[in-house]
Amino acid sequence: MTQYHFLDDSGDPGLEGRPGSSSHFVLAMVQLPQRASLPELESVRRMFHLPAAFEFKYYRTKPRQKLAFFEPVSDVPFRIRAVAVHKTKLDRGLSAGSGADLTIKFIVSLTMRSSELDIANDYLVVDGATRAFLQTLRIRFSYESRRLGRVRPFETIVGGRSSSNEELQLADMIAGAVRQYASGEDTTCYRMFAGKIVDLWQIPENIK
Repeated sequence: MTQYHFLDDSGDPGLEGRPGSSSHFVLAMVQLPQRASLPELESVRRMFHLPAAFEFKYYRTKPRQKLAFFEPVSDVPFRIRAVAVHKTKLDRGLSAGSGADLTIKFIVSLTMRSSELDIANDYLVVDGATRAFLQTLRIRFSYESRRLGRVRPFETIVGGRSSSNEELQLADMIAGAVRQYASGEDTTCYRMFAGKIVDLWQIPENIK
């Protein structure tokens, strides 16, 4: 049965130390059994008298709203795979290339850590991805699938906009909470969904 995966990031993949650059870069991929709106998000909007089109984004959402967001979504059947890159400790060889190149490298590597029993011929939605980005990502997945002799993980890879996609808003909120956890800033929201994480890959390994 086809599974649906929604991917968003937090922070930036550029070299740490540049103006506005984050110390950590996180990609979070949320796996759901189907594509559908999340009524749990609508209940949070009503609770805080937010517009029906209000977009949940972790670093724009107030602390009370974050807690109210993660409490009801804990009942939603989803799984999480995430990679948290500590850029200050990243090997220079890994940090070479553009931000898009690094993002694609980490998306492919994170996905290929899973078994083809978990991800095979599924559907992937990447927040804000351009046509060129998606084309390169498809090529990389095809190459890695042939190299590893495994079924390709995604039959369909498309871009999406979180403003009109609640599953991508869920991925954004999770990515932001994982980044705060990985950087040691705060663990409150992370603990609310930690039981749904099937893979948290920290780069370099064993570094927080």
